[in-house]
This record gives sequence, structure tokens and C-alpha cells, in this order.
Amino acid sequence: MNPSDPRARVTAAAAMGGGRPFVDATGTSVPLGGPVRTVVATDESVGTLLVELGADVVGCAGTLDGVASVGGTRAPDPQAVAALRPSVIVTGAVGRTHDLADPAVVTALRKVAPVVAVDLGRPTSAAADLRALLGPVQPPGSRSPGRHENPLSG
Repeated sequence: MNPSDPRARVTAAAAMGGGRPFVDATGTSVPLGGPVRTVVATDESVGTLLVELGADVVGCAGTLDGVASVGGTRAPDPQAVAALRPSVIVTGAVGRTHDLADPAVVTALRKVAPVVAVDLGRPTSAAADLRALLGPVQPPGSRSPGRHENPLSG
């Protein structure tokens, strides 16, 4: 089966439960170590789509309102990304290749967290891929506080 065929893609839930990788827009199998809790985007377009889908975007290369900057657009600083300890790093993809100013940065980012590419030229596919990657996401106002959060503090 062709990896770009949507039927060949593995959802994040299946990847985590069955130990199978998530196939991204570059055709790369990306192993996921567990649920995706926090995300860093490598540009504003990816970051905006993640925010619209309800992801907890903790960093973005470029400028995204309310999100820490981790470098210039499509030029994330791997040390700044590492400091945020994301579950996953999401990049754009063009022609089945990570859309970064310096392609060598992907290697450094993979040492920080799994790197998943989405094809923003195909917005419906990119959104579907990100929904599968993120799994069920609750808006911040409707989720239950975590054990580390004090529900009485405001």
C-alpha cells in the first residue's frame, strides 16, 4: 500500500497502543512514545492550525500570539525547543520534505522529540493528520485539572 494513501496512515492512538509508528507527510514512520500533550510548531502556519485544533502549543518558530518563540519562521533553535520539552515537534512539508530553512535542523530536532511533518498545501489532509496525531483534545476550559494543578487557584 502507498504510504500517502490515507488508509495506510496509522492514527496516534493506534501507534501508541500497538507500538506502530505514525506516518507523516514525508512518508516517514515516526515512533510516538505516548500521548501528545505539548507541541512545538516550526512556523506560524503550522502553529495556527494546531491552535485551531485545540493543541497545547508551547512554542513556535516565528510569532504566534500567546506562544513562546523558539526562533525565526522555519528556523527553530533546537536548544530553545528542547527547553520546552515538547511531546512532538510539527513541521510543514513541501514535496515530501520538511519545510525548514536549514534541512539539517531536522536531525537536531529529532534528538529533542519526534518530528512530524504535515502538508499545508493540502489543508484537509494536514488537519486530518494532526487530528489523528493529537487524538481527542479538550478545550482548556472543559478539561479536568491535572494532578499537578490546583483547581482552587485561579
